[in-house]
Amino acid sequence: MIEFKNVHKTFEGRASVHALRGVDLSIPSGEIFGIIGQSGAGKSTLVRCINMLERPDSGEVWVDGVLMNSLSPKELSKSRKRIGMVFQHFNLLNSRTVFQNIAFPLELARYPKKDIVERVTVLAELVGLTDKLQGYPGQLSGGQKQRVGIARALATQPRLLLCDEATSALDPDTTISVLRLLKDINERLKLTIIVITHEMQVIQEICDQVAVMENGTVQETGRVVDVFTRPRSRAARSMLQGFWDPKLPSALQSTGNTILRLTFANQKVHQPVIAQLVRTCGVDVNILYGRIDQLKTAPFGILLVELVGSNEQRSQSIAFLQENQVEVEVFNP
Repeated sequence: MIEFKNVHKTFEGRASVHALRGVDLSIPSGEIFGIIGQSGAGKSTLVRCINMLERPDSGEVWVDGVLMNSLSPKELSKSRKRIGMVFQHFNLLNSRTVFQNIAFPLELARYPKKDIVERVTVLAELVGLTDKLQGYPGQLSGGQKQRVGIARALATQPRLLLCDEATSALDPDTTISVLRLLKDINERLKLTIIVITHEMQVIQEICDQVAVMENGTVQETGRVVDVFTRPRSRAARSMLQGFWDPKLPSALQSTGNTILRLTFANQKVHQPVIAQLVRTCGVDVNILYGRIDQLKTAPFGILLVELVGSNEQRSQSIAFLQENQVEVEVFNP
């Protein structure tokens, strides 16, 4: 649905900032696609190039087969109606009611009043704000304000929803509820959603695929389960560090035994691989740490284990685990 081809963007000033450096990226239709990176990585600039809020210096941005940076102002205005955007700080109009905030894009597009009432009513029900339509933003919680922002972004029935740090200003519980709403919208409306964030939890909770950015470049892309369990780039490993990686106590680093970090994904989480390992290789296994989690709908597990046995038994154990599609990282020999 969306394709970036060698996109560059530089902001000139006292010191030039190269926000995007030759970005190539394809984003499929109908998925929730995450773009993650530290502050200054270029992710917000990248997403703003999709609707030409920022124009690339060079390269091409394609949306639904349309070259966005070749459009005239009139054509661009029309195309933007098919692209909704949700902001970090809500950007609501405090002098307008919730109803009027959701209706605002429809008024700009000159929809008939009857159609506006019908559309706002449907959207308010979708985001759970039917009883708040006559209230004002100042009377709402942060989560409710973001729900208004989401409803407003959906007003003109876009095919694409851009979410730029949409949960960064929210507390953890509210973040989860907003993410579940976005997931529900994706499933019910078959809407493509692009999520810009620096929070690994957001990617874990709702995204199908993810791109990792650093210094204006895309370092790696792939399914979330693959990037989280087998990160290839230094940038991805850095983002994941401390998110769910167990720390190896220093006292265990000098025992002479082999310490393994084991990653299980999908159906392997439900299989007795460790029990099979003990029976097959005759090695003793001391479990130091364990965690079972989920990546959107995919189960995921981590174990930190100590292998006690001969060198041959330990070598056989590592080979056995790898043959059974368990990701193995050896901490010490």
